[in-house]
Amino acid sequence: MFESLKTFFEEARSEFKKISWPTWDEIKGSTAVVCTTILFLMVVLALYDFGIEKLVGLVVKQ
Repeated sequence: MFESLKTFFEEARSEFKKISWPTWDEIKGSTAVVCTTILFLMVVLALYDFGIEKLVGLVVKQ
């Protein structure tokens, strides 16, 4: 049992060495893209919400 556990961790360690980790500049760029996308979607959804709220308000009044 312990031998198979040891083998697992040795293989996992060798696989982690094969990973191509992103550079700091790639991380910053990806983070900027994600934040920009979230802000854009937040504005679009807020505008939709505002518009639907006004339409429902007009329908309910009449």
